[in-house]
Amino acid sequence: MTTEDANDYLARMHESRGYTLEMHRIMAEVDLEWAQRYGEFIEATYTGQRTLDRKTKELLQIVVEAALRADVEQIQLHVRLALDEGATPREILEALQAVIAPMGALAFRRGLQAWAAEVPSTSQGEG
Repeated sequence: MTTEDANDYLARMHESRGYTLEMHRIMAEVDLEWAQRYGEFIEATYTGQRTLDRKTKELLQIVVEAALRADVEQIQLHVRLALDEGATPREILEALQAVIAPMGALAFRRGLQAWAAEVPSTSQGEG
């Protein structure tokens, strides 16, 4: 596979997911076949339309990543995608609040930081 093949794959991935990670770029360069198969899995479970819409999947991503204490920047990416998919700032905040009981305040705090970084302060109290 060529560099052009890898670049085409990454462009298609960015279009369907709304982002690419360093992991995606590395794997497309060193093992494009694996990256493509991984992409098929992600399409089937995350970006593709099945019963859950993309907005709901992004809310789940935010909550899970906050609960797992992912980097704030990673959570921010999904907050931005959720907003792009029609989630309101209030819906995202309520999803994050659901993390407090099972995973603790630390997980909530990381998610809240990501939410505050992506939601303009004038709309934070709106639904």
